[in-house]
Amino acid sequence: MIIRRYSVFFKLHAFFIIASIVLILLLTSAYHQQEAQRQQLFVHRSIELSNSLDLIQHLSCAGQAKKLTMLGFKSVNGLDQQAKQLLLPDFLEEKLRLNDVHVSIYRDAQGVIYALGREHCVMFYRDTAEGVTYYFVWFLFFALMGGLISMYLLLWRNLLPLKHLYEQIKRYGEGEKIPHIISQGKDEIALISNAFYTALEKQNKLRSSRELFLRNIMHELKTPIMKGKLIVELEEPSSNTTLLGKLFSRMEHLIIQMAQIEKMHAFHLQRAPVSISTMIATAVERLVIHDEKISCDPCDQRITVDQELFTSALQNLIDNAVRHATSLPIHITCDNHSICIQNKGEPLKRPVEEALQAFVTERSEGGLGLGLYIAQAVCEMHGFHLNYTYEKEVHTFCIRF
Repeated sequence: MIIRRYSVFFKLHAFFIIASIVLILLLTSAYHQQEAQRQQLFVHRSIELSNSLDLIQHLSCAGQAKKLTMLGFKSVNGLDQQAKQLLLPDFLEEKLRLNDVHVSIYRDAQGVIYALGREHCVMFYRDTAEGVTYYFVWFLFFALMGGLISMYLLLWRNLLPLKHLYEQIKRYGEGEKIPHIISQGKDEIALISNAFYTALEKQNKLRSSRELFLRNIMHELKTPIMKGKLIVELEEPSSNTTLLGKLFSRMEHLIIQMAQIEKMHAFHLQRAPVSISTMIATAVERLVIHDEKISCDPCDQRITVDQELFTSALQNLIDNAVRHATSLPIHITCDNHSICIQNKGEPLKRPVEEALQAFVTERSEGGLGLGLYIAQAVCEMHGFHLNYTYEKEVHTFCIRF
């Protein structure tokens, strides 16, 4: 399972949030700086207007308008209804009134308007020096934010196939067959996805070929074994026929173990809730063990497992306990957390880690030494643990869920 703080998507979201916060802080700083500059410009232009009025006070209204236009004060017809009057600093208001000029200053959506009243002429002038520099901050902010959001969405869309690829790999690891989907993208993730599906297709072909080969081999081996067992049954009982019967039975058991290994390595787990007692009964029935050789506590619990594989694990553990017991019966106990199989016997001749490996057996035992290996492997496939203890001459194998 992916830890959230290590996820690529979490880092992408975090980067976007941090970048957005930084951009907003920069906008706020630029906005306040622009406001300060605009206020400074307003004061400067008001002083410039006052100085200009000193020089053109002798001119007519038309001449005054012409001179002020040359200085960047454009004549307008009147005020907008949404214009708001600005309060002037005391020193500035006093300076503007020295030349018997009544000055009112307003601001609307387009900028600053000066209303000048002198004797018989009242005119309105818009200060064109402010221009549109104030709106550049907003334009820059929305341009950068739009670019950031676009980049975020583009990266998120390009990384999104990673989640799908992760789910597909996870399902494949659990034994499911996944369809071969070719990605039409040109980025690295698409190339990785296509390479994965190509390798997966080759792996499936190799697996199918191996499964077909093993099944054909086992089928071909079972046929002469069954014929041999039938011939032995038809012959008169003797020491030789008894020995042949045991050999054929042993060969059949080995083929069954090989079939279990073949299925185990195919990774096709078909999990379903199954009663433990049902699987124990099936395992005992397959081993053809008399009831007096086994003491089993009531096991009504249900666990979610691949019934066929888990039954084979129990079967191998029970068979191992019966064959190596110095006295019978063996004991099977279970609860909500474990299944334990116990038998009295001599200590192991090797460490249990070696006994759980494949093809480790004593010459006197016969077989391929796969029983405990299969049990261990099946437990690992289900996420269970196979524990072993030996106390007071009692071997205990426990499958812990």
